[in-house]
Amino acid sequence: MKYILRRIPLNGTSLLEIDEDQFLFLEKSQSCLVAALTIEENYELLLSNYLELEKDSLSITCDAMIRTNQRYSDFFDIRLQFNRRLVNLLTATKLYIDHVGQHVSSCMSSETAESPDIPKLFSRYYDEHFEYRLMEALRNYVQHRGLAVHSASMGGQWTTPDKVNGHMEYQTGIYVHKDKVLKDSKFKKAVAREMPDKVELINAVRVYIESLSQIHNEIRSIVREDVLCAREAIDSTVGKFDGEDGKRPIGVEVVSVHADNERPIKDSFYLLLEWDNIRLELEKSNKPLTNLHKRYVSGKAYNN
Repeated sequence: MKYILRRIPLNGTSLLEIDEDQFLFLEKSQSCLVAALTIEENYELLLSNYLELEKDSLSITCDAMIRTNQRYSDFFDIRLQFNRRLVNLLTATKLYIDHVGQHVSSCMSSETAESPDIPKLFSRYYDEHFEYRLMEALRNYVQHRGLAVHSASMGGQWTTPDKVNGHMEYQTGIYVHKDKVLKDSKFKKAVAREMPDKVELINAVRVYIESLSQIHNEIRSIVREDVLCAREAIDSTVGKFDGEDGKRPIGVEVVSVHADNERPIKDSFYLLLEWDNIRLELEKSNKPLTNLHKRYVSGKAYNN
């Protein structure tokens, strides 16, 4: 078996032969970067669904401020809209949690002394936060039993007793009711017992997403060294073809062929850094969310 690097696009001295160890190392490096990007893509999917929930809440609150005479059917539509957003979010979190462990394993080198216990990482945050436990129980509930949002409230109140200088602040709340989930024999009873009569879900989601953000940041730390090593290996391999036409090639194809050259290619894969640059951009834009449950967006207008 022969192992060859082929410049993309083919030009000049476009072929270099490597040994089997180098081939396997580059194959592992490529798999590592693919897995690292997938981790970031799944996290981006999670955050995007969360943002859609928050944006819908703001839009609905704005409508409530202007259109004060809402019909019963409007409240039904609002509750359905929030349920749709929550189902999408909980599905995205399920995808992230279920898949991230295998992607972390794909990032780790064989020299790693001990494989990280990713489930234990999630369990720690589960134990620390009621809201995390509630959202996990609701995820199972909406997948198999019913909808998470049982009621919604919209309205405004003055920020100060002085109505001349104060502001009328409008808010929207969505709630899951304890008596509803207690009727379901499959809902986790330990979580139901922790609940007050009803729980406001926007705040619970914020605590949940903040916890997942902290977990994601720890996962980034776990794979960082291996991912950096993989990127450097690919960068240096592509760099072997620098200067042939005065510019860097797009990438390199790594090929294994039979030594007699009469039989077809056995295996091949591509080394490209453009996709890994997307991972770096996602890391840059999705910083860890600290104290998310203490943040909110205000539409208050300030006088100059």
